[in-house]
Amino acid sequence: MNVDIPVGPPWPEPAGSPAPPARAAVDQAVAAERCEHLLRETLDAVRPALSWRHAVPCAGARLQAPGSGPADGGVQWYVGRGRDIVTIISAARRRELPAMVEAGWRRHGWTITSVNACRDLPGVAATTPDGYRLALEFGALGEARLTATSPGVARSERAGTARGGPEGSCAGGGTRPLPEVCCPFWSAMV
Repeated sequence: MNVDIPVGPPWPEPAGSPAPPARAAVDQAVAAERCEHLLRETLDAVRPALSWRHAVPCAGARLQAPGSGPADGGVQWYVGRGRDIVTIISAARRRELPAMVEAGWRRHGWTITSVNACRDLPGVAATTPDGYRLALEFGALGEARLTATSPGVARSERAGTARGGPEGSCAGGGTRPLPEVCCPFWSAMV
């Protein structure tokens, strides 16, 4: 159970002061919607557009790092959503996609947490100000996956398909389909 602890001055507010706005509790279902929005926003910025499929969603719990939050039993719930890119992205174009995605994330003010400039397996990862993590990674056969994972949230019975596992299982879990859709730009052997 996540507990919101009000932060404010240690003394009582004067009578007649407006109450601070209440923060809405974020649960797994709300976090899943946010993940979907982040993925949509990322893919909408890619031009020309890519063909993709929904990756297997994941949800679960992970232990909280000691001293990183309220003492609520040490468990944080999370969700993850992903998109498997099925557009064939040639080796010649492979570094352009992470660069385009990174530029879009920077425009949104998200923090880039890692960049893999490897020619064959490029990738990029970022964190949003509200703690969501995004990653774009390529596999050995040119398959690409874009993922979004939530920060710790309240548990929800309506979170959808749950596939629990250790932290990171959302990003790397499951097999990725091989790309099969040709695109004059992304598939070009330039």
